[in-house]
Order: sequence, then structure tokens, then C-alpha cells
Amino acid sequence: MVEALEQLPMSLGYFRLILRCFGDTPERRAAILAGTGVTDDMLRDPSADISLFQQARQVENLVALFGDGWALRSPELWNLSCHGPLGVAGVAAPDLAAMVEVITRFGFVRAPFYRTSLRRGPQWSQMDYDLTVDLAETVWRPMMEVSFIGFRAGVASMLAAPPAEAHFFFACAEPEHAPQVRAILGRNVAYGAARNAIRFPTAWLALQSPMADATLYGVALQELQAARARLIAPDGLRDRVERLLKSLPAGHPTADEVARLTGVSRRTLVRRLSEAGTGYRELVDAELRVRAERLLRAGDLSHSQIAETLGYTDPSSFSRACRRWFRGALPPVCRPNQARKDTNRS
Repeated sequence: MVEALEQLPMSLGYFRLILRCFGDTPERRAAILAGTGVTDDMLRDPSADISLFQQARQVENLVALFGDGWALRSPELWNLSCHGPLGVAGVAAPDLAAMVEVITRFGFVRAPFYRTSLRRGPQWSQMDYDLTVDLAETVWRPMMEVSFIGFRAGVASMLAAPPAEAHFFFACAEPEHAPQVRAILGRNVAYGAARNAIRFPTAWLALQSPMADATLYGVALQELQAARARLIAPDGLRDRVERLLKSLPAGHPTADEVARLTGVSRRTLVRRLSEAGTGYRELVDAELRVRAERLLRAGDLSHSQIAETLGYTDPSSFSRACRRWFRGALPPVCRPNQARKDTNRS
């Protein structure tokens, strides 16, 4: 998991802002930076990026310092502008529908740990936030809180009033700081939901933005499109799929699932991987081979248990895959451990 998080790029903007808001003493600054590997030179470099692992480590440090509700302590984090070109495009968008489209199309460019989609109904619409990486709840929940508060701020500016009809859903148990969350988001906050989501009246999508700016909106979109293009370029998309497969639970995710999580259509996924000289099945097979060899070397599970762990419904299918991967026999280092395990279970 650490390896997967280390390979997911993350904007350094959030890291800098959080450090500025909470690192108000040398001791706190040092505690917030501890274990992140982020240096002063990186913080001064406007073009520098970090990994999601480094961002997650910073969040863990903040939880240790201030508790689970740390993200609610600094209103500066709630400003849409802290989301860089994503926030700028949202603020300058002509209406709420355009702002929502910006979030669903480009949100993962700034925050690679979730993917957003919109379900539009006649009366109510819902934005779903699906996690793409298996982060700890204490890491993803404050990030989700900040995202929800930012969305609420954007809607409030268009309504010129608090968006009382908006509903906010968190896919976790209710935390101790839930009263503070409701004080900011409103009374319609629910925990224990099936997924993280925001529900609002569909009529709001037509709300005009008082801060609409066609020039600024266009410039921000160009920057987001360029960043997205870098991520979904053939080689870039291949790297993202490989990282995603490493981070997903054991099993065989479908191409449709991975396409959704990487923000492209299945057709685009297939085409871009082909342009990069590979295919989706080949990438899944390579990841399963790595996992299989790791489990076999560990010698903690039987052959059938490993097959089940990797998502094979039939152990014989796993056996055939092993013969193909390891040229008819398991690597020598694997055989003794596996033999001992099977003997112990017989």
C-alpha cells in the first residue's frame, strides 16, 4: 500500500497551505513535517509535486497533534481557491452545472484519492465521491470534509444564502466532532452512508454564478486539461492503471471499474493502453503474478487459500496460471515453504 501511495502524484499546494495554517511554532512545524520527506527546497519550488503517501503522512501527523477534527480548525482550508486551478475554474464557472462538471471531470487531477460522478434526477441530483485508494478513514475523512465544505461555499455564493437543502453523506461512523461538522455544513449531515456523497435540488444546477469570469474560467480549464492529458497519455495512463491495480484489494477488477476510477471511458482505456504497448488483461496478469509470488514466498497460506485471496473461484485456474508464470514450476525459493505449509495442513 505504501508503494502504491508513493506513486500517486499529489499537488504540493494543499501540503503548503496546511503547514502554514497549523505550523505556527517551530515545534509544530517539525511535527507536521515528520516522516513526510518534504524539504524546505521542495516547499519553495512552485513546480514541485509530492506523492499521496507524503500527503497522507502529513494528515496522520495533524491527527496526532490536534485530533480527528483538525480540518475544521482553519477556515482558510475551506476556500475554493486552495484547490488551485480546480477551485479557480469552479469559482469562475458560469453556473453550478459548470462547476459540478469541473469537479467531476478534473477533481482527480488535484485529489487522486477519489473520483466524482453526478447522478442527475428530476428533483434531486447527487455527486458521489468514490475512493480510488484504500486510505485509512482518519486520512480520507478530513479531506472529504474540506471538499464538502468547499462545495457548500460555492453553492452558497450562487444562492446568496446558506444551502439548507443540501445533504451531506459520509461513509464512516459518526465521529466525536460531528457537531462541529454540522455547525458548518448544516443539519443535513448523515454518517454510516454507503458512499460519500452530496445531494441537492436539481434546480440548483441552473444557478448563475455572481463571480463568473469567462477569461479566468478558460485559462483554468486549459491548465486542468493539460494536467489531465499528462495523466491519461498512453504511458501516463499505463502507470496510473498499474498503480491502481497495486492499491486495489485482491481480486480481478473489471476494465470498466478501472476505467471509471482513472477517469476515462473503457474504449479510451483500451486504446491508450494499446498505444503504450500493452493491454488491460496483461497488466492484471502481471499484478496477480507479483502478488502470487509474494504470497507463495511467505508460505503462510495453502495453494487454495492463495487462489481465493487472488480472486480465483477455481483453484485449478490458479494452478494453470502458476504453471504459465513460473514455467511449469514454482520458483525454488517458494517450493519448500509451500510444501511445509501443505504438509502441516494435511
